[in-house]
Amino acid sequence: MKSIVFELFATLERLAGSATCRVDAPDGTHTVADALAVLALARPELAASLERCACVSGDTIVRRADPVPADGHIALLPPVAGG
Repeated sequence: MKSIVFELFATLERLAGSATCRVDAPDGTHTVADALAVLALARPELAASLERCACVSGDTIVRRADPVPADGHIALLPPVAGG
C-alpha cells in the first residue's frame, strides 16, 4: 500500500476543509484514474467534483490514464469561470 497526497484548490479545498488530502492506495492503484477512485471512496464529499478537475504533477498536466506520479503527489485543479 502506498500513500498518495492530493493537493486541493478552490472548491475542493473548501469541500475537504483542508488544502491536502492523503489516502492510502491499495495494491493495484496504477493510474491517476485509480488514485482518483480511491480518493472518491475516502472523501465522498469530493467525488462529484473530481471528474471535472485537471490533474497536475509538478508543472505537467497528467491524463487519467497516466501512471500515478513516482512521488505520489497529484494536484487537483477545478475548472474556473469568470469574466
